[in-house]
Amino acid sequence: MMSNRHLLIALLAGSLLASGALPDGVATARAAAIDAQLRLEAGPQTGYRFNANGMITARKSITLVSPASVRVDRRRPVPTRTGAWIRIATGGLAGYEIRESMTAYVPGKIGEAVYSPAATISFTAGRYLGYRFDSNWDLATTKRGTLSVGSSARASRRAVIDGRAYVLMSSGTWAGYWMPVTAHAGRAAQRITCSVPAKVPAGSAAVYRRVSTTDREVALTFDMGGRMTPARDIMERLVVDRVCATIFPTGSAASTAEGKAVLALVKAYPDLFELGNHTQNHCNLRDGGGGAACPSTPPSASRIRSELLNAESILLAQTGRTGAPYWRPPYGAYDARVLSAAAAAGFTRTIMWDIDTIDWRPTADGGPTAGSMAAKVVSNARTGSIVLMHLGGYHTYDAMPSMVARLRAANLQPTTISALLRP
Repeated sequence: MMSNRHLLIALLAGSLLASGALPDGVATARAAAIDAQLRLEAGPQTGYRFNANGMITARKSITLVSPASVRVDRRRPVPTRTGAWIRIATGGLAGYEIRESMTAYVPGKIGEAVYSPAATISFTAGRYLGYRFDSNWDLATTKRGTLSVGSSARASRRAVIDGRAYVLMSSGTWAGYWMPVTAHAGRAAQRITCSVPAKVPAGSAAVYRRVSTTDREVALTFDMGGRMTPARDIMERLVVDRVCATIFPTGSAASTAEGKAVLALVKAYPDLFELGNHTQNHCNLRDGGGGAACPSTPPSASRIRSELLNAESILLAQTGRTGAPYWRPPYGAYDARVLSAAAAAGFTRTIMWDIDTIDWRPTADGGPTAGSMAAKVVSNARTGSIVLMHLGGYHTYDAMPSMVARLRAANLQPTTISALLRP
């Protein structure tokens, strides 16, 4: 489960309504004094001051290199503005209000209210995930499903959980599950908007650093090998935020306890995750070396084949799914000989990248902070970009909220390699 970062567990549930109930058609809570910690995710944050009519009278922006925690003293709606706004009492934005979101939120559940009568929630055709949370409001279980036609169902409650708006379904397929809705006051269920289509055929050998496409999509890819902390937390964050991604595990990493947990999530969420192959031992297939299990000289074609197929057997056994024809050469090292050997083993699609976060390197050794990592991806991403990250990246977990929110705000959908390669 996600790390226990939540400091307040339902402390403020229902506190924003004098009656504790929302009449049908009313979805905005009243202003209320609160005393809580607000988590500000890494990256740019902007606070505002408003007059009585909701007009901006002042603003202040800061950029955080890592997540920060500040005290807040009020949560309210602002005239003409969407969502809930929280006034910050400490830190660089003290005295300013910030809109509640996945990058600025009171951890846990806040603003819970009862619909009376139950509210009607609309579902368009598409794929959906409903959520259940544990007592810490960390992810517990989910229920996925696909609707071929639009429909509707009833919800008994609404709340904000970690800055994301949810309703608690009381009828239909997701009864008993929290369903994300499109806005804090929304009555439309939020479907999964990224995709994991069937992989493209093996075809002839090709190398991809960026995919030529007009679709406003960016592939998020994560290598898994070596450092494994906090791999499972990153995967669960992707699940909560409904982010599609391509995972490239090594066979050796997939055999660890943390690696098995990651692959269990890959198996459980075929609507979000697909696999590529990152070889068994992460050897440098072009030059030799790379670890005790690797030859010191350039591996033979048969060794390259076994590196790929041994990893493949582990991925298939744990997920029932194959990485082929996608693979990523360790260290990004390849030549014509390596490509030929990989293609002969069925791995014709060599997936490189055009944005390297270098998240495997500690900040003290020149690696990125969470803030600089998110900024690098957002500022360099173009349609068809392929982003290289690692499930063991030092600050990858903390970079993800700002990165995902800002990519989506720029109309660049985070998705999979197959989504880019499919017409």
